[in-house]
Amino acid sequence: MSSSDQNFNKSLFSINPDVIIDLFEVDFSSLQSNFDELKDVYGVNLGAESVYRFCPMINGSNPVIWQGNSYQPLPISMSGFEQKSDGTLPRPKLKIANPQGLFSKIFYSNEDFIGCKVSRKRTYARFLDDENFQQDSGNPFGSPDPNSRFNDDVFFINRKTSEDKNFIEMELVSVLELEESWVPARIILADYCNWTYRCEIGCGYKGLAIETADGKTLTEGFGFKDSSGKIDPSKYSSSEQVPEWNKLGLNEGGIQQNGYRLGDVVKISPISNKDAYKRSVSLFVCIQDHNDPERHHPFLDKEYWLKDECSKTLEACQKRFSRENADLINFNKIDSTHEGLRFGGFPGTERYSIE
Repeated sequence: MSSSDQNFNKSLFSINPDVIIDLFEVDFSSLQSNFDELKDVYGVNLGAESVYRFCPMINGSNPVIWQGNSYQPLPISMSGFEQKSDGTLPRPKLKIANPQGLFSKIFYSNEDFIGCKVSRKRTYARFLDDENFQQDSGNPFGSPDPNSRFNDDVFFINRKTSEDKNFIEMELVSVLELEESWVPARIILADYCNWTYRCEIGCGYKGLAIETADGKTLTEGFGFKDSSGKIDPSKYSSSEQVPEWNKLGLNEGGIQQNGYRLGDVVKISPISNKDAYKRSVSLFVCIQDHNDPERHHPFLDKEYWLKDECSKTLEACQKRFSRENADLINFNKIDSTHEGLRFGGFPGTERYSIE
C-alpha cells in the first residue's frame, strides 16, 4: 500500500473526518472548435484548454487548486449516484449555474453538450495544494497529497432535462449507456447520407447555400416578411469566397457596411481544428435587414438568419450536384460529361474515381 493510500484511509476512517472537497471536470474536447465562434458576440472565451474545471466552493476570491489545476468557483452539483438492487445503472443529474445565460448560449451552439465527459473528483481539505492558503506554512490542515483521493465518478452527458435563467440541469449516463455509440463505428444506410455536410472528406460540396434541413429554399423567395429575397451567385465564385460573419456587418470593397441586408450570405469557419470532420464551414443567409448584427448572431437568431443544411437524402444531394443548380455549384468542377451526382449516388459510393 502506497503512502498516499495510507494517508487517505487514515482520513477516511477518522473519528473526526476532514471536510470533503467536490471538484468537477467537464471535457469539451469534441466541441472545442465551436467556442471561438461566440467570442465576438458575447465575449464568451473559456480559453484554449479542452477540459474546464469548476468547484462549488470558493477560496476567498480565488479558485480552488488541486493537483496543480485551478477549479473556478461556480454553483454546481451532482446527485443520483445510488446503485439499485435491480441492476439498472444510475443516471445522475448534473446541475450547473447559468450566470446571465452564459451556458445557454454555449449550449445552443454546441448540441447541448451531448456526449461530453463529466468527472467528479473528491478529496479532503487536508490534501489540497499549498497554493490555496495564504500562510507561509502552506496547508494548515495537513500535508498536500495529489494522489490521496476518492475514485473519480465518470459519466457522460445524455440530455438536457431543464433550463432557466438560473440553472441548467443535465442527465448523465455511464459509458455503457452512451447513445449513438456504434460497433462498428460507421453504419451504412441505403437511403441516408452519413457524410458530414460540406466536409472535404466524402461530401466535398463547396457551393452556395441551397436550403435548410427542413427543405426551406435559400436560393430565392426566402424573405422573412414578404418571402422576397434572392441569393446572387455572381457575387462569389465559391463558398471559399463568402465573407466571414462579423459583428459590424458585411465588408464590401473595403467599405464597412452597417449591418446586413436581405440575401447577404456569410460563413462561420471553425478555427484551428485538426479534425477534417469538424472544420467544415457553416453558411447562413440573411432573411431580414438589420443594422446591429452583434445582437443577431447567425448561430442564435433564426429570425434574421437561416442556416444552409442538408436533409441527407438523395433529393438533397441532387440539388447540390446536379445541373439544375449549375449557377450555384459550377465551381465544383463537375465533369461536363457527368450529369447528376459526382459518384453516381451518395458521395462515397465511388462509381466515379476520387482524385
